[in-house]
Amino acid sequence: MREFLRTKGFKMTPQRELIFRSFFEMGKHVSVDELYDKVRQQDSSVGYSTVWRNLKLICKVGLAEEVNLGDGVTRYDRATETPHGHFYCVDCKKLTEFDMDNIVGQLAIISRDNDFVPSGFKIEIQGRCRACREKEATPKKTTDAQAEAQKP
Repeated sequence: MREFLRTKGFKMTPQRELIFRSFFEMGKHVSVDELYDKVRQQDSSVGYSTVWRNLKLICKVGLAEEVNLGDGVTRYDRATETPHGHFYCVDCKKLTEFDMDNIVGQLAIISRDNDFVPSGFKIEIQGRCRACREKEATPKKTTDAQAEAQKP
């Protein structure tokens, strides 16, 4: 990682190394707050803005990308070789990845047909997951106190 950053014009400081390592250990779809909490467990001197700037750097050098789902929280996802999209449940906030191999070809055709050269793309679909839909469909039991309160 140190050499990779050097080729991009950045040096690896101890704080940066901790932030990078923590980000890649955490997995996918990490928010600044989540990463900040993890980093602070190991080094309480690291500030929030340092974590935020280094997440931006991780994106700038191509190791991650921002995921914005319209809920006000920016998440950071490791860059992958295979394109993937995201399903986002607006109820439980679950984020699920899906494979886009079959969609990529269609996007290439659409781009070509419109004389457009894409530099990248993101597909993020918002809706409701099965568990949340089923939870809503399940009849709720009324307690005696609730039934009594509903009487005229």
